[in-house]
Amino acid sequence: MLGLGSNLGGRERWLDLAREVLLSGRAELLRETPRWNTLPRGGPPQPDYLNQLLLLQGPFQGMGWLELAEAAELAAGRHRAVPKGPRTLDVDVLLVEGLVSRSARLRLPHPAILSRPHLLAGVAALVPDWELEGGSPPLWQIARRELGGSWLRPVPVREAGGRPRTG
Repeated sequence: MLGLGSNLGGRERWLDLAREVLLSGRAELLRETPRWNTLPRGGPPQPDYLNQLLLLQGPFQGMGWLELAEAAELAAGRHRAVPKGPRTLDVDVLLVEGLVSRSARLRLPHPAILSRPHLLAGVAALVPDWELEGGSPPLWQIARRELGGSWLRPVPVREAGGRPRTG
């Protein structure tokens, strides 16, 4: 699962470009969240982000997903001059099935899932039964506990092609 974010220029256009790059790289879109605005966290003053989560399937392992994410960022002209600064495109690898990573370049599950409500809600909507660590409750239970009443209005999820998910 990848998380997309943009807070510079034509934010919709940058998320569209990310999608094109990701799907041209042998990845298949399974499900997605709608796009939503979030406030920046940390860093200098900057505009709000437009975010979206994509559940993808493909022939990649952890670093392969990271390389694909970085290719999308490069296509959007991302520069990493200011830590936590504004960006045309940010693509984070959030989860990879069957993989836990604690390397300096790739941490999986992504540590921000539990600290950013939009990530927790979106990830729980796309893969509600996922357990972040062995023995942890499924994400839907964590989301319900952490997000309280906001979890009563779950994030809409769309299948590939824009069809609402059923069941």
